[in-house]
Amino acid sequence: MHNTKTTRRELTTFLVVAFAVPYLMGVPLAFAQRAGQDTSLFANAQMLYPAAGVMLAYLLARRPGLPMRFYALHIVSTVVCMVCSILSVMMPSQSWLLAVNIVVMAASVLGWVLLLTEKKEKRAACGLRWRGKFLAALGVCALFLALKTGMMFLSAAMSGPEYWAEYLAYWQTFVPWVNLLVLPLNFFLAFLPFLGEEYGWRYYLTPVLQQRFGKRRGVLLLGVLWGLWHLPLNLFFYSPETSLQSLVAQLVVCITMAVFFTFGYEMCGQNLWVPVLLHYLNNNGILVWAGTADISNQVYTWADVGASAVLYGVCFLPFLAAKVFRKDAAGEPETPPADDL
Repeated sequence: MHNTKTTRRELTTFLVVAFAVPYLMGVPLAFAQRAGQDTSLFANAQMLYPAAGVMLAYLLARRPGLPMRFYALHIVSTVVCMVCSILSVMMPSQSWLLAVNIVVMAASVLGWVLLLTEKKEKRAACGLRWRGKFLAALGVCALFLALKTGMMFLSAAMSGPEYWAEYLAYWQTFVPWVNLLVLPLNFFLAFLPFLGEEYGWRYYLTPVLQQRFGKRRGVLLLGVLWGLWHLPLNLFFYSPETSLQSLVAQLVVCITMAVFFTFGYEMCGQNLWVPVLLHYLNNNGILVWAGTADISNQVYTWADVGASAVLYGVCFLPFLAAKVFRKDAAGEPETPPADDL
């Protein structure tokens, strides 16, 4: 496991940025939602906060050997997206969402340049260097896509014969297949928000919690905290009309995804890029599975929550039995050397 020693000051800095900031941003988010504005830019900005918290904590602690250029890029991008979100409430316009999307794409492209031109030692020291074998990472991602796709088909089948027929007809069009082909390419233009979450959750907070509460309880607690982190979005973006059901469904998804994402991270040699890829596939795969990326103003029933709990629980909770979560694996695992990237 990477060096997870963290001071109370570092942890406090992380928690303030990663949790307090999005909850405070829930105030302008609520105003925007009640005014009927598009609030998706708040969701885009919020994904950047966890990594910004880690980076600020490390910078304030003056840790040596940090990739300063990449850290600066991410922090500046986070601040710009946050300011755009606030300004969108004060001066409503669709151009603010466009501005946030442009910032994310530009910062993602520049981020690759800064990372690939950074010294390998600096990338390795802060968890940003590729580790382990490419085929292992590919296998984990393929397994995740297979499980999620199977879940979507089961969910459609459980929705009744009419919906099932419509869903099968959808897969006979070109839409899902075109979206599937462009899915890997778009990652390079939009990786920063997904690294923004995973650098906070998988790289920083999960090891801290696992050292304190054990491997299994630590990852489950991380899932609960990750789910509650979404609360402002559940209230004012995802499902304002059924926010309680939305929050419970969110907790189900985050707890089970935390198990699988951490499994992928550990199985691939503590390779941060594996959960980053998994997170990207989970969020953007909706274009393949449903043909739309619109996840706002959904309406949940308790039956939907129950079905989600069963499907996600059956697919992902069994990975808690994996060796990486066993008590006898609590020591330092043998980590494959980093590939030459």
